[in-house]
Amino acid sequence: MQYLLGLSLLTPLVFGAAVSSPRDARISGLTTDAAGFAQQSYNYVIVGGGTAGLVVAARLTEMTNVTVGVIEAGVLRVGDPKVDTPAFIGEALFDTDYDWNFQTVPQTHVSQRNIAINRGKMLGGSAGLNFMIWQHGSQRDYDSWSELGISNGWDWDGLLPYFLKTETVTPSPAGALGYSGRVGTNDEFEGRSGLLPIQYNNFYSPLETPYATALQALGVPFNSNPDGGNSTGLFNSAACVDVNTGNRSYSAVNYFLTNQARTNLVVLQGAQVTKINMTPGSPVVATGVEFVVDGTTYSANATTEVVLSAGTIQTPQLLELSGIGNPTILEQYDIPVIISNSDVGENYQDHTHVVSQFQLNDPSMPTTNLLSTNATFEAEQDLLYLEDKTGIYTYTASDISFHPMQQFFSPAELASSVAQLQDEIAAANLSEWQSKQAQIQLSDLEAGTVGQMELLFFAGDIGTTATSGTEYVDILNFGSRHFSRGSVHIGSSDPLAAPLIDPNYFQFTIDKEVVIKGTVIARNVTSTAPLSSYIKAPTNPSSNVTSEADFEQFVLENVGTEWHPVGTASLGPQGAGGVVNDNLIVYGTSNLRVVDASVIPLQIASHIQSTVYAIAEKAADIIKSGN
Repeated sequence: MQYLLGLSLLTPLVFGAAVSSPRDARISGLTTDAAGFAQQSYNYVIVGGGTAGLVVAARLTEMTNVTVGVIEAGVLRVGDPKVDTPAFIGEALFDTDYDWNFQTVPQTHVSQRNIAINRGKMLGGSAGLNFMIWQHGSQRDYDSWSELGISNGWDWDGLLPYFLKTETVTPSPAGALGYSGRVGTNDEFEGRSGLLPIQYNNFYSPLETPYATALQALGVPFNSNPDGGNSTGLFNSAACVDVNTGNRSYSAVNYFLTNQARTNLVVLQGAQVTKINMTPGSPVVATGVEFVVDGTTYSANATTEVVLSAGTIQTPQLLELSGIGNPTILEQYDIPVIISNSDVGENYQDHTHVVSQFQLNDPSMPTTNLLSTNATFEAEQDLLYLEDKTGIYTYTASDISFHPMQQFFSPAELASSVAQLQDEIAAANLSEWQSKQAQIQLSDLEAGTVGQMELLFFAGDIGTTATSGTEYVDILNFGSRHFSRGSVHIGSSDPLAAPLIDPNYFQFTIDKEVVIKGTVIARNVTSTAPLSSYIKAPTNPSSNVTSEADFEQFVLENVGTEWHPVGTASLGPQGAGGVVNDNLIVYGTSNLRVVDASVIPLQIASHIQSTVYAIAEKAADIIKSGN
């Protein structure tokens, strides 16, 4: 019933999307015709039809005198409830039809675990796989980039217009989460005419307000304007859900499908780019790419520019496979060095997460799990979703909070953590670039200006099939401004082999301490009124986990990514941390540009997808200006 429901909401546009014209006419729209795609020439070839790539394609094809070809390894998933239906988040994770399903190398500081790194493999990329949370970071998050020597408007003032250009925000209902007013009403900080519909929940579990009240009782203030430059505190989060359909909104729907009829746009799905073709020189000129479909290699020609939007994992991999990177690594795999840059693949930063699960007293409490255990509730919600585009099927996490360390660490704990961090930084033999980043982060930490920890409440248990008579909720906690730095590099000359991903989680002890503390707070908030009256018992970690050592062991066994990797083709000074310049051009080239999360030089205390959209919108304007 649930899956049929999702398919019933399929937009008619999809049925006309996968078209190829006869060979004597130019292919446009969505295609699987690799040979036909390769026979055409393009002004711009975009590698990756994910979150950023489809934004750039849509904006460039507003210019009718240019042609754009996009190459994407995944396929269009619009109409698939695993992607479209908000309440089904998590169901596509680890399914290789949707997910690249990468793994890290053994993590030295996390019990030698190989940790899953999920990335969306579809048109729309990870925006089709994520939890749909939509928020801007704090002003300080972006202004810190300029302190790294990055200009050209890569700061709060320079990015805010592009957040607004992306989004059409529908304000929240009044009274949600116990806040008397509405949020999302500030036209200065919420866009009203962007391509991406953004809404606040129309369904709130009866547990949402008790959770918010309990968290405030622990000293967390409510923030009614988290998109206005300060995203700390507790807030009612928006989500990329379309109020008109009740479905996920993302670039595949709102940037591609709405523009697929343009004759100057073609998107090849089911094709993996393996190399960027370049003409040596000073500077090097990108001329196109090679890609593989069903074991056959093709070439696509770009007369103006190649835009690399393959993401934080695969963008550095493709640069290295093409001869741009650290010579020591390239020579190890017999790849000719075209441009030497040892910063390619470095500066990997991520958020981490741990899920705590709690059993409820009332097995009839409306949660996402109740859909699978109560047929009456399921039928009621099916009807709401189908007819009104509302109800629990449109539900996303809305109780979200970001916390400076000062909120939950005592002054003595904070002083001890900072002192140990300073000792570890001094012993780490950091580069000048890394030292500069660490000092910026340390200053922000001590000032309490950005969140170091995030908490998120979810009315249901993500990834667990409930049984009749049991109901669960999750509290997720995240490390949101980690000091640890990792890398992504090729481990083979085989372009279809996964790269070596080493986030180097918990390189610095303070990163682990933040996540342990967050897990303890998740337990504490469920013991605080009024939420405590709804909770039967903690189940994972169990009630037997009580000491700091117990919680540390639980974290080491369960910590994973928050799916926010950034930084591996960073904005920054040439030869001192940077892979791309202020116009996102790869150093040493004239026309190879990177537009995705890999250019983010310093992690933000925020869910990153809105920032990736803003980067792509800004990049499109830079390209259009001729820079």
